[in-house]
Amino acid sequence: MMKKGYYEFGLLVVAWLFVTVFSYTTSPLFHVWGNTPDSPIFQIVGKYWAEGDVPYRDLWDMKGPYILFVNALGYALTGTKTGVFVLQGISLCLTLVVIFRTFLLRLPAAGAFLLTLLSLCGLSYVYEGGNMTEEYLLFPLSLSFYYILRWVDAYEEGGVVRHPVRCAFLYGMVLGLSLMSRLTNALGLCSAVAVIAVTLLRRREYRNFWANAGMFVLGFGATSVPFVAYFYSHAALREMWEATFLFALGYAGNAGMSLSEIGIHYFVLSYLNSILIVAVGVYVACRSRSLSVRTCLYFLSGAVPFLWFCQGNGYGHYGMIVYPMFAWAAGELLGRRLRLAFAVVSLAVMVGALSKVRFMCTMYHWDNEEVRACRRFLEQEPMLDYTSFVAYGCDPNLYLELDVHPAVPVFSLQEMGRERIPEWTDFLLSMYAEKQPRWMLVCRDMGGDSLIIEPLLARSYRQVSSDPVHHLELYRKR
Repeated sequence: MMKKGYYEFGLLVVAWLFVTVFSYTTSPLFHVWGNTPDSPIFQIVGKYWAEGDVPYRDLWDMKGPYILFVNALGYALTGTKTGVFVLQGISLCLTLVVIFRTFLLRLPAAGAFLLTLLSLCGLSYVYEGGNMTEEYLLFPLSLSFYYILRWVDAYEEGGVVRHPVRCAFLYGMVLGLSLMSRLTNALGLCSAVAVIAVTLLRRREYRNFWANAGMFVLGFGATSVPFVAYFYSHAALREMWEATFLFALGYAGNAGMSLSEIGIHYFVLSYLNSILIVAVGVYVACRSRSLSVRTCLYFLSGAVPFLWFCQGNGYGHYGMIVYPMFAWAAGELLGRRLRLAFAVVSLAVMVGALSKVRFMCTMYHWDNEEVRACRRFLEQEPMLDYTSFVAYGCDPNLYLELDVHPAVPVFSLQEMGRERIPEWTDFLLSMYAEKQPRWMLVCRDMGGDSLIIEPLLARSYRQVSSDPVHHLELYRKR
């Protein structure tokens, strides 16, 4: 019989292979930067944070500082995106070991190993190029759900009500990291923590409840206060607050999606783990004809994130926050001998994985035509000065391709917030009016003739050249 350590070593190898194949925005396997804006934006801010910039003051994004810090650490390690790739591999290695040990609570080592591999099929569908905010929370989220499952097993099988206090510190850390990336990343965990808290109060474990509450707050502070202190000391706390909370709340509050546009299959496969654990919770409650702590955990941990998925933007990578729940659901299905249901779920995630493998094969040969067109267009201007340059409405991968520091903090997706954030137009105009870069590349592919900065262009800039085929215009300050 193979020892557990050999299986875990195998998972480490698989983790690196997974990141190499599916993280097309950072993996050395792919020759282009990718076709998604999130990862390059994180890399740009992280790269220059590592070189001395202060996020939100010098370079701006709507995500919290945790994802930017990870990218800064990656660029500090190697000076290139390879450092980010290394951190991704380490994160997934730790995550898979925890998922494997979660399955060990229900299955022998061989079965736990195979199901961990199966869980990666589902993860591949929502990975979406890698280096997303949810990815670097997978390890602490998985570890949290592992300890929660151990607690509910001890509670229902052994009558142990008290919850380990050290675990509450971990949960608080996860909430702090979620606050510093995207607060909704902790929805499933916070739902589970609420069930634990209510259970402790109902069973009159008041001392254990307050000890857990105190450690939860300490854990929250351990991962959030350092970021707050950093930005306060660099006179950028207000900018960080506005970007990651005020603007983000306005953007999220006006979010929405259409199933007809994204496709029902994409919706189901992206959020399958939420749907699955909710269904398992309902099934267990119906079979036992009672509402137990376990069924409440299953149902709420899956239903609360799912409700957010339904009213959100419909991005598949949101589904990463419920990835650890696959171990809960699959273990429950096999433990209750629901083999047909498990077979259907397995087939669904494998079909999703095959579609992503096919997409990765396409990405391997893909070329970013937008970035290439911008570069060709810019090369025609011999006087262009990249020390005071910004690309407006263009693919942010252009900055990485040219190795250029943007001259304006809001350097990408400038038109994205105008319909969702009431203060966005005034904020953007004031930012560009203050910085006034000498050179500005404008892409009118999305904004047409009604760009937010149109008044500034007419007042302070003159057009140097244009490319009507690719909707590009180059402006120089008067």
